[in-house]
Amino acid sequence: MTPAGAFDKFNPAIFSRKDRYLPMTRKILLMTMALLACLWPLAAAGEVSPEAVMTRVQTQYDKAGGFQARFRQESRLKAAGVSDSAVGWMYFKKPSRMRWQYETPPEQKKEIVSDGRLVWMYMPADGLVMVYKIDQVLRSDLVMRFFSGIGQFQRDFTVSWQRPPREGASFVIDLAPKKEQPELKRLTLTINPATYLVEKLDFSNALGEESRFTFTQVKLEVPAAPDFFTFTVPPGVQVVRETPGAKP
Repeated sequence: MTPAGAFDKFNPAIFSRKDRYLPMTRKILLMTMALLACLWPLAAAGEVSPEAVMTRVQTQYDKAGGFQARFRQESRLKAAGVSDSAVGWMYFKKPSRMRWQYETPPEQKKEIVSDGRLVWMYMPADGLVMVYKIDQVLRSDLVMRFFSGIGQFQRDFTVSWQRPPREGASFVIDLAPKKEQPELKRLTLTINPATYLVEKLDFSNALGEESRFTFTQVKLEVPAAPDFFTFTVPPGVQVVRETPGAKP
């Protein structure tokens, strides 16, 4: 529950900072959408086609209905020549529950949690939790289709090899949205040919921002605690709700 007095300590200046948080949250959920896309069945495809590889990927993840992994995030904004990186753990469970725990560097430590209805973004350094409805964060129709469980992969994306398959090398598959999406211009999956698990995910948006997520220690299981995909606000932390009446 939200600690008593959280809104008494509300600082209007927070709203000048919220624009810094929301795009970052959208980027994280867009990335999760790309992994989530692997959880929906594809039509049967021919041997050694990118569609056939994606079918195998879907099979691997669909067995468990969720996964967890160690991640390294690298982001770059070409126009400004700015780049950064972060490391942590991510957890996902169908249809749209997730938890991202950023651990290093210390100045980027944060948590992003979704129970499928609300999204909490907690910044310990700021003593602040931002609370959004999930559809506020996921403005893209394409993203919302995946999170609502009705995405049709081949309908929404043009799928192709980024490079021809090579024996012993990872599969690298490009996915381009058929309908223009400002927040998702290009998506590339690197897939382990032995396990059919996603090793890397690269995507870019219309603003020229490029992000790469590298995954290790992947497990096709998630913690069973029922409250794992909810967020309990620490005492004394300020709460800013972008959804009037939402109860975190």
